[in-house]
Amino acid sequence: MLLWYKYLVLITHHPLKQKVAIVTGSSRGIGAGIAQYLMKKGFFVYVTFCTNKKAALSVCKKKKSCRILKLDLRKETDIKKCFDIIKKEHGYLDLLVNNANIETPGTTEEIDIDVWKEIFSIRVYGTFLTTKYAIPLLKKSKRSVIVNISSSLPIKGRPKYPAHTAAEAAIMSYTRTCAIDLARYGIRCHTVNPTMTRTDMWKDIGGYEDDEMWKRFAKENPLGRVGTPEDIGKAVYLLTTDETEYWNANEIYVNGGLHMK
Repeated sequence: MLLWYKYLVLITHHPLKQKVAIVTGSSRGIGAGIAQYLMKKGFFVYVTFCTNKKAALSVCKKKKSCRILKLDLRKETDIKKCFDIIKKEHGYLDLLVNNANIETPGTTEEIDIDVWKEIFSIRVYGTFLTTKYAIPLLKKSKRSVIVNISSSLPIKGRPKYPAHTAAEAAIMSYTRTCAIDLARYGIRCHTVNPTMTRTDMWKDIGGYEDDEMWKRFAKENPLGRVGTPEDIGKAVYLLTTDETEYWNANEIYVNGGLHMK
């Protein structure tokens, strides 16, 4: 009886820590889907936004397992501030998801250098800086993970998106380097690569309301449909589980096999 009592005291005073994640660009689109799925699976999630706080609030919906942070990835001070808040409130981090993106179509002849710099500032420099400031907190957790959201563009190329293709190739290469470098701390790094996903980000570039276009995308996909934000959320969550504790430097294509066509 004494031993059983001691066991009850032990588990009462040492509860399992809730897993903590931050998802950049999670006020809408794929990022919102990832954040919501992680909350569903028991994570405390820091949802970040750059300009649209209202959208971020709709992702959290007053849940206790969520907090909204303003984050402009073009500003190192913003990034440092976010991770200072996480350090103060939790002291550790289990998952960093670098998802923030902007869509600016245009061939090499059409876009100018400012567009190129903007895309790289958010996608590449932002990914580097969030990783840099997240590392001390990720070290505090057992089997922590970094997931960088990319795509199949570095493999296939896409003339209308030269800056995106180059930026995402850089992200994939950087992920491989981090996977080797950070393994000594028990931090694993992966890329998750979606296909066309019908989110409101398409309202920025056009085509969101074009049902025929989305039917065509589905028909072109080996599995006969387009992706959903939850598809991506499931892949990200899987990479945090014990079942994938020996996975590192994986490039996971959540696209129905479209990258093989």
